[in-house]
Amino acid sequence: MKNLNNIEKLRRYKELNNSFEEKLTFHFGANAGFFSEFNNMVFAILYCLQNKIEFRLYSKRGNLAYKKGWQDFFSPFCEETEFYLHSRYNRRAYQMERAKAFPPALLKIISGDRYLTQDIWDKFRSRKFELETFNIPELEIINETLLRAAQSVIQMIWHYREPAKTYVEEFKTSISLPESYLSMHVRAGDKTKESKIFNTEFYMGEAEKLGISKNVFVLTDDYRLIVELEEKYPDWNFTTLCHPSEEGYVHNEFLKLGKKEKYFRLLKLLASIDICAASEHFIGTFSSGPGNYLGMRMGEEKCTGIDYKSWLLW
Repeated sequence: MKNLNNIEKLRRYKELNNSFEEKLTFHFGANAGFFSEFNNMVFAILYCLQNKIEFRLYSKRGNLAYKKGWQDFFSPFCEETEFYLHSRYNRRAYQMERAKAFPPALLKIISGDRYLTQDIWDKFRSRKFELETFNIPELEIINETLLRAAQSVIQMIWHYREPAKTYVEEFKTSISLPESYLSMHVRAGDKTKESKIFNTEFYMGEAEKLGISKNVFVLTDDYRLIVELEEKYPDWNFTTLCHPSEEGYVHNEFLKLGKKEKYFRLLKLLASIDICAASEHFIGTFSSGPGNYLGMRMGEEKCTGIDYKSWLLW
């Protein structure tokens, strides 16, 4: 897995993916936050590789799209479709529970898909899939765990295209960080209603135990947490891309924003994620989209979960 460069890995992936007869179109941007969508897409890619299904992508009218969908942010890695019926009849399984059977069946006939997102959703979201051993020799994935196989896929597809690449770089260079620093993702916003929220003391307790650095980059959507950290830990240096006016991310409110505003907020999130990934060590929650993603991208050995001791499919 370490011997292939990512350009060659992507070339091999495309060749392998295109060789499969059965086809799936995956809906990226069906209804959730960016990293819930991204992480589940990675799992779906691996499911398709394991089961010899060609992976195709629909994202044109997704909730994260600006103009093109996936290609608003990243370079293409597979065949993409803009066929509008995917936005309605190709969705996560729980979104289709009350749907009639005929429209998705008709969509499959028109699109040539054997599977839609809802057909495989529960399969790659299962404990069985989480415990699988992955063997994809064409990509030098040999006897790998889900986490390590996912890391390989992320390395292959996480490539910005312009102008997103320039905007992300501008966000990253807008702050100054030392060579050695820690990173944290402190949850706030609507996640306070969905999941257990940990006080800043939990994060800082882990940071103190690590003893790596007193410089910390904080990924958060609530600037009040930065103020709290600075007041409680005056001998530490905290840096963030969060603006002082931000007081928590609420997904339903985010969806009401104009497309351009959503686009730039997502670019800032991606910049923050890149900064976290470049840190010496990350502290966060594996049950969050960003934390789960960083566990895959950075490797479990460089991450500390304050909700779970080990990375898990979430």
